Amino acid sequence: MKWVDANVVRRAWAVVALCCAASSPGTVTDDGWPSVPRELELTYPRDHGAHPEYRTEWWYVTGQGEAPDGRRFGVQFTIFRVGLTPLTGVETPSDIALRQAYAGHFAITDVAAGRLRHSERLQRGGTPLATASLEDLDVRLLDWRIHRTEDDVLHITAGDRVEGIAVDLELAPTKPRVLHGENGWSRKGLEVTNASAYASFTRLALDGTVSLDGASIELDGTAWFDQEFGSSVLGEGVVGWDWFGLHLDDGRDLMCFVLRRDDGSIDPASAATLVDQDGDARPLTRDEFELTSSGAWTSPVSGATYPNRWSVSILDEALELDVEPFVANCELVTGASTDVSYWEGPVRITGRSRGAPIAGTGYGELTGYAGSMGGRL
Repeated sequence: MKWVDANVVRRAWAVVALCCAASSPGTVTDDGWPSVPRELELTYPRDHGAHPEYRTEWWYVTGQGEAPDGRRFGVQFTIFRVGLTPLTGVETPSDIALRQAYAGHFAITDVAAGRLRHSERLQRGGTPLATASLEDLDVRLLDWRIHRTEDDVLHITAGDRVEGIAVDLELAPTKPRVLHGENGWSRKGLEVTNASAYASFTRLALDGTVSLDGASIELDGTAWFDQEFGSSVLGEGVVGWDWFGLHLDDGRDLMCFVLRRDDGSIDPASAATLVDQDGDARPLTRDEFELTSSGAWTSPVSGATYPNRWSVSILDEALELDVEPFVANCELVTGASTDVSYWEGPVRITGRSRGAPIAGTGYGELTGYAGSMGGRL
């Protein structure tokens, strides 16, 4: 079977980025893509599947686990889908598949070694090499796959022989699915068209193996799963974001993000979700939480400087958290796929909740420090 030239798909990805930048307010963008409606109702398992009527979508997993000898590892796995041309509603399934491109990022962080290894994939749709079910979570990109079983367990397999990394993980949700924002409608800018559909399993039991240079290592830990889709996600003037998915040791979970603007301010669409021990979710608006950064780490590869300390607070919960990376150098430079450099790595948490000590772990994602994300999403 003939492999698609990656340069062709990269050029298509660049065209889509330019179209995003040119999108104007309205229920349909100038080039025909619909925005996510505020009244959207998400239904599962169908909405775990792909939504090719929207321009972009991603399925994202992060997690931390410990080996039997106490070593700690972080794992990130993401598959992106991008629509190359809008659908008209009369396409056959094969037509829909041909109008998609897929990219993937996969990384393992060895905390003891202080090292992140990562891999990337890129493939045009329309062949068995890159597919996404329309009915449930089952996405394949070359030899990578994420799929859901009937009992909501997620199974991930991925590997890269050149980089010497592989994973085979099962992720079992320990809390119900969370819909962020307004029943899953997550605003990302001043215009109502700047929004995504955003759902998560915020806490999953992680079990399986990671492999480094052929050595298989059993892991037991905790993971996070996100799925988002939309067509014109970021608002005008937004250059990037700081995002965190945090697991607190009292059983609560916190998703929070700030959208950074080109004038140095924080966009008012920044938001958070606090999930209690039973899975009940409380959405938080920009004025209900604080996320500030400090410190600096400069990448020797991209030259970008990222913050490396963060403070998170929710005043009416008397919750104050300090967040720091386990490993400073967790930058992914993805010139062979999405052509974006960003920081994504495992973090640890200390702080206080209503005066009592609290701790935890999680993952952070920092974009726009090596170049604006404006026009890419």
